[in-house]
Amino acid sequence: MNEEKGQESSALDEVMVARIEIEEIGVAANEKEMTDAVTALPGVREVKIENRAMHVTYDPLATTEKKIEEAARSSGNTVKAVASDTETPHP
Repeated sequence: MNEEKGQESSALDEVMVARIEIEEIGVAANEKEMTDAVTALPGVREVKIENRAMHVTYDPLATTEKKIEEAARSSGNTVKAVASDTETPHP
């Protein structure tokens, strides 16, 4: 029974990481507006710009990759590519 609880807990702790390639990365004003729009979404835990892409760590039960992409586009940026993967949090 304890194993079931542990598995349930780890499933709830699972987060996703979306990597979004955006044309306007490198322009500070565009980056700020875009990260602010994405950070405002429920379930978004972290947003960082790295290696010419925006990396968003989020709770898949609270938001979706599609909503993150739409938020990035709503700030006037052009999304070139989007990919998501799971990330298990480290203690």
